[in-house]
This record gives sequence, C-alpha cells and structure tokens, in this order.
Amino acid sequence: MTAQPRPLTALAVGVVLFLPGVGFIAAVQAVATAKASLTATASALVVVVVIDLACAWLPLVLYLIIPDGTVRTLRTINVWLKAHGRALMPAALCAVGIILLIDGVTGLA
Repeated sequence: MTAQPRPLTALAVGVVLFLPGVGFIAAVQAVATAKASLTATASALVVVVVIDLACAWLPLVLYLIIPDGTVRTLRTINVWLKAHGRALMPAALCAVGIILLIDGVTGLA
C-alpha cells in the first residue's frame, strides 16, 4: 500500500478486508442448518453478527469515547505482541491442532 492511497484503492482494500471471513460463514451456516425455532435461529444470527462486528468496531468506538486511553492500551498490546509473538503463534497453532485432533477422534467414535 502507499502512504496516500487513491480513493478507489482505499475502497478496494476496505471491501477485501471487510468481506465475511471463513469463520463467520461457517457460523452462519451452522446456525442456518440447525433444527431450531425461528426465534432461536434469528437470535443466534444476531449474536454471530454482533461478535463478528465487535472485533472490528470496538477499537474504533472506544477511540471515539476515550481516545488517549485507547491509544495507550493498543500501544501496550502491540508492544506485548511484538515481544511474545514468536512464542504465542506456535502455542496457538498447537492448541488449534489439539482441538481439531480431539474433534476428529470423538467424531470417529
């Protein structure tokens, strides 16, 4: 990306970044195919959308409410991630692998 993108470039990047992710699509599919009442399905879809949007909008809303505190907190988190990122990623991948392994083994039983 450039330091000063053209409007069309910024729009394209925004569209790509905010396309629904695989996790969101999987959650919507799981809710839609569940044998639940209309009320339960609609409520579950609302929860899925709120959780998905909260990840993107929460920092922005907090910045509008308390800009200094938000910047300070995000900088602290960024420093922590830079310091611990190399250990965090393998641990997260191992955790996901263990969860998938357990899910696969229990699915076979």
